[in-house]
Amino acid sequence: MRLTLPVLLACAGLAGAQMPLPAFTNTYSNAGHTRGFYFQAPVGFTITGLKVPDETNHGLQNVAVYKLAGQPTGSQTGGLQLYMGGIASNQVIPANISFQANDWVGILGACGDSSMMHNSYGTGPFQSSVLGQPTTITRFITQTNIVQTQGAGAYSPSGGSVARVEVYVNGVTLQGSGSGTPGSAMNFGLNAPQDGGLGYQLATSLGTGPTPLGQRSIGITLDALFSASVGGTLPAVFANYAGQIGASGSAFATLNIPPFAVLKGVTLHSAFVTFSAASPLGIKSISNTFTFQIT
Repeated sequence: MRLTLPVLLACAGLAGAQMPLPAFTNTYSNAGHTRGFYFQAPVGFTITGLKVPDETNHGLQNVAVYKLAGQPTGSQTGGLQLYMGGIASNQVIPANISFQANDWVGILGACGDSSMMHNSYGTGPFQSSVLGQPTTITRFITQTNIVQTQGAGAYSPSGGSVARVEVYVNGVTLQGSGSGTPGSAMNFGLNAPQDGGLGYQLATSLGTGPTPLGQRSIGITLDALFSASVGGTLPAVFANYAGQIGASGSAFATLNIPPFAVLKGVTLHSAFVTFSAASPLGIKSISNTFTFQIT
């Protein structure tokens, strides 16, 4: 089965497996404080959705996701991967953010707006897990209203209660290695540990979309390059872009970059899906987007 335009546009996916959270204890409301948690990734995974519990029935939620430089030890900034604000609190916010094993991840989230943050508290630290692998979530704070700062304010670790944000994840990741120069090969590693034996389709495009898939999205654009990469007519360029995930949960593909200097400076984005007849429209999993520039 090949990934086609109608399938991409019509497929509705689930948000993914949720990281366990502590039980709700109380709401902490403050005009200028937003809370959350941080943790170290025990395995590679992709955040596919986020949702802030809304015990106050405010109606709007706001989240920020960070890839931290290391375990946070003091006030710092940077690493912002996603900020979404003013989203209806009854919806899962779509995301497509990939982390590798041992990465440090920061999550901030509250319901409210630029005048007030309502943080859903639970006891912390808390023993949670990612795809069944244990990790500890620890209190993570900013003394800012993330709606006002668009998630760009300073943050730091702290002790005590964590603010609860539902984080939905899957373990389907795409990695790439290579020089990225004209005439060279970009080698892709497709990781789908729960999809061994299933078919896959990899695609490459000039944009990151996102193309919505129900409550999820795929971070590629349905452009001419996308069509060429999934069409099967250029196997010397797009090698093994379609195939089967191995029993170990992995597969490999190659993008052979044509030896044309005019390609220098072009940025390419790739992602893959796996197929299962039991899934909506036959698509089970969607990977993160791997991006590189031809140099």
